[in-house]
Amino acid sequence: MAKKSLFSVPLVRELMIVLLIKLMLIFAIKIIWFSAPVDMTNPQDAVSQQFGLSTITPSQSEDQQ
Repeated sequence: MAKKSLFSVPLVRELMIVLLIKLMLIFAIKIIWFSAPVDMTNPQDAVSQQFGLSTITPSQSEDQQ
């Protein structure tokens, strides 16, 4: 009897494909969101920049009033 390859079993093939897709997604997330360190000298600005929000400092808000 000829020995079958492990990848000839459909369940093993499907699991390997799912695992490869998950690994690619994990690496993509790591590259997108964790690629560069965040400068935490001013935490409010750093958080706003990460979320793409405009930063308004207290001095700017007082000038607008």
